[in-house]
Amino acid sequence: DMPRPSISAEPGTVIPLGSHVTFVCRGPVGVQKFRLERDTRSSYTETEDVSQDCPSESEARFRIDSVTEGNAGPYRCIYYKPPKWSEQSDYLDLLVKGPWSPDLLWTP
Repeated sequence: DMPRPSISAEPGTVIPLGSHVTFVCRGPVGVQKFRLERDTRSSYTETEDVSQDCPSESEARFRIDSVTEGNAGPYRCIYYKPPKWSEQSDYLDLLVKGPWSPDLLWTP
């Protein structure tokens, strides 16, 4: 059976407006391509630039050079390992921190 992919974000999931973030998708060895999906299935980025640095897994990196408010929201990964697509990863929520909200973690 195909394991579900995992998704993480570097340097983290709370990114100041205009800073960069890289989504890292990981799956098993032998993945041909990874797809980073937004909350809607029709919106995604796909790459065949898959690295197999580690003998037990493969990964792909999706970088956003300058995040905007429009980049906020849920992301998930899916991969293609012939002959089929995997299940989706869990959602990862990207929070974009702007000058209007100096601290998203503050609660009254």
